[in-house]
Amino acid sequence: MELGFLPKLRFAQAAHLCAVLEPGEEAKAILSPGMSASDFLGALVEGGLVVDAIRYMAVALPRREAVWWACACRRALLPPELPEGDLAAWKAAEDWVYDPTEPFRRACYGPAQALKFETAGAYAALGAYWSGGSLAPPEVSLIVPPGDGLTGTATAASVILTCVPGAAKSIGERQKKALTIGIDIANGGTGLADQKAASA
Repeated sequence: MELGFLPKLRFAQAAHLCAVLEPGEEAKAILSPGMSASDFLGALVEGGLVVDAIRYMAVALPRREAVWWACACRRALLPPELPEGDLAAWKAAEDWVYDPTEPFRRACYGPAQALKFETAGAYAALGAYWSGGSLAPPEVSLIVPPGDGLTGTATAASVILTCVPGAAKSIGERQKKALTIGIDIANGGTGLADQKAASA
């Protein structure tokens, strides 16, 4: 699958991307010397490793765009009527995307914790919380920065969980739709184009 140049990716080279998120055996077999990050993502899809492609796309996107990708997938794949706790987590994540400041980042932890870090919304909020700043409590002066891949790991989990509801036989199609949304965002789009077309 030829994805072309994806200008929003944080990594130009697949090797740099894989230094943040170590590939499994199947993904490693696809890697070749000098491969670009976008070619690696395309090769994963071509090789049927769509879930791996989602995981690497989430790490490759800038943190704000990665969290937005999870939010855009929720809009495309989940019903608007969700449990109150999930809605609170999704709102916290989106609030941070629109205003990625420290208060909104900190506000993402509570809703994720209330959901026991188990749902797609919880992981989206956790991805925002892990985007920067310190992971120590606000009253602690010690700065504990998050690891480089934490936001991507959380948002990948969010996207993957968002694809689960529905018929089991069509989960692959939902995963491909989610990846298409991620590719649009990696190209500088909003990830909402299909939804606008559907509602037109």
